[in-house]
Amino acid sequence: MKHLPLIGLTALLTACGGGGDDDNNDQNAQMSLAFSDAPVDSVSKVCIAVSNISIHPVTGAEQGWTTASFLTSAQDDGCTPTGENIPLDSSGHPLFIYIDLLQYPGSTSRPLLASQDVIPGDYSQMRLRVLDGREVSNQFLDGTPYSYVKQDDGLIKPLEVPSSELKLDAFTITANGLTAFTTEFDLRHAMVLPGHEQYYKLKPRGVRLVDNTQVATVKGEVAGSTCGGQLTDKAFVYLYQPRIDDNYPDMADSDNGFYASAPVLPSTDGGYGYELGFVALGSYDLALVCNGDEDDPELAGDPLVLEQVLKGQAVTASTTSINFP
Repeated sequence: MKHLPLIGLTALLTACGGGGDDDNNDQNAQMSLAFSDAPVDSVSKVCIAVSNISIHPVTGAEQGWTTASFLTSAQDDGCTPTGENIPLDSSGHPLFIYIDLLQYPGSTSRPLLASQDVIPGDYSQMRLRVLDGREVSNQFLDGTPYSYVKQDDGLIKPLEVPSSELKLDAFTITANGLTAFTTEFDLRHAMVLPGHEQYYKLKPRGVRLVDNTQVATVKGEVAGSTCGGQLTDKAFVYLYQPRIDDNYPDMADSDNGFYASAPVLPSTDGGYGYELGFVALGSYDLALVCNGDEDDPELAGDPLVLEQVLKGQAVTASTTSINFP
């Protein structure tokens, strides 16, 4: 089983209040949506074909949007094959819009929906329709899948999205105010290349919804002497819910507190560093894992080589710096 060291496909969901009749003003809100992600090794593109977004209230009817409501719907992020065009639906709108997740690292994002009127309240889930690249009906005339991964060697492989749908966690939209969410896709956790190596698979695990008014970017420096100097393509910083013991699980064991991970990368000043975007405010344990490249997201129990563990680190500022000296 091969796996991808990347963090984050993130999506940013923003709901802002206002609008509507004066006598029903407290029942109105607005919603916006954007996507973001983080660096990945071994692939140069992760192109997802998004055709529909829907939200499902705990009580009441669902609400959905097609590409007719999407921002920059003509933008394809360089994903459309040369000589091909995104098909149109029956209303003359693009059947889907492309997002290359690798173009929006860290705290950057790609807007998708803006100021859409919604009903405030509790929602059981959000559903993103991302067309399954394995389906014959989801391919261009030249055979390129609508949703696909392009490897560093230039080979394009379909991206499987079971049932062409990703279901996100429950959330609440506040009336007449700003409610902001980030949907974080930890693709290192969620996207795998099965043993047959015929296509990549995107699973709903590793996806979390956080309140964007209570999130931060966590980043820091990593001493070049750590992990025996073998950092690039091997070392990762793992974020955990605080633990009483020192038994830190691999990323396949998220039930025991694994939160997210980020690769250790060379920085512009000649050193090394890491960055985790859209982390919910709170307290975390951070671990520098020297063999993170060997951590299989499909197999729990992978032994981790922990170089340093920083317990009870407070993440309270919009940018929180935590270094591994």
